[in-house]
Amino acid sequence: MAAKAFLLFVIAFFFLALSTTTSSAFNITKVLGQYPEYGTFNNLLSQTKLAEQISHRQTITILALDNDTISSIANRSTDELKKILMNHIILDYFDTLKIQKLGKKSAILTTLYQTTGMAMEQQGFLNLTRIGPGDVAFGSGVKGAPLVSKLLGSVVAQPFNLSVLHVSTPIVAPGFGDPVLAPPPPPGSKPPAPAPKKAEAPAPSEEEEGDDEGESPDGAPSPAPSADAPAADAPTKGKSPPSPKDADEEEEAEAPAPSASSKVVGSRIAAATVIGLVASFVAF
Repeated sequence: MAAKAFLLFVIAFFFLALSTTTSSAFNITKVLGQYPEYGTFNNLLSQTKLAEQISHRQTITILALDNDTISSIANRSTDELKKILMNHIILDYFDTLKIQKLGKKSAILTTLYQTTGMAMEQQGFLNLTRIGPGDVAFGSGVKGAPLVSKLLGSVVAQPFNLSVLHVSTPIVAPGFGDPVLAPPPPPGSKPPAPAPKKAEAPAPSEEEEGDDEGESPDGAPSPAPSADAPAADAPTKGKSPPSPKDADEEEEAEAPAPSASSKVVGSRIAAATVIGLVASFVAF
């Protein structure tokens, strides 16, 4: 009888210890308390009562902001601040190694804000995108929202319960207040490559330009040379000029023959002359 009672006590104690461990897997306030550079972030989790919700979950990933970065939203209203911070709490475990091994280039992650039932148009989701080797960015899951926050490194990793990742910029989903833009790159950093331009058509060569000038538009033939233009068979430089004899022969050969009307006029004049002479002889 005593042995059975002892056995029941051990079983009850085991389940009590298990339930206590399950309900309080870790204390996020104590975990972040070891890192002073995240002190403001840690305090805001406590002020908004989110630290308690986090500590009651078995698996969680927190996108933490350092003291300098979180100052851009620290003065917002408690309600607005709570919404923004809930979007930095992912309901799954992601460390840097798991992110790099993601098969997809992009992934949609569920945040604590999605559990409120007030999320509209994907406000309770985050967009994780690998934009290059070792280069990861986060943004709101709302369609068209930009990727504003870069993954800077890992702060805490307790597989597969708690992961705290350091990010560069607060992620403010549309409808949660004024967005926070990503900071400009530091001086001396390499600027992003410009978008590729469309290839331009190559300039025509000299031969092509000559061909274009020799032809009229629409395939029409080139205009005929004017009457003033020199003949194609004109003597070229280097040939001897024609001799005077040849020039006379060419002039005689080229002289036009008298027309028929000219012959008639000449005959009439000759006849009149003959008649005049005959008349003069008769008179004598």
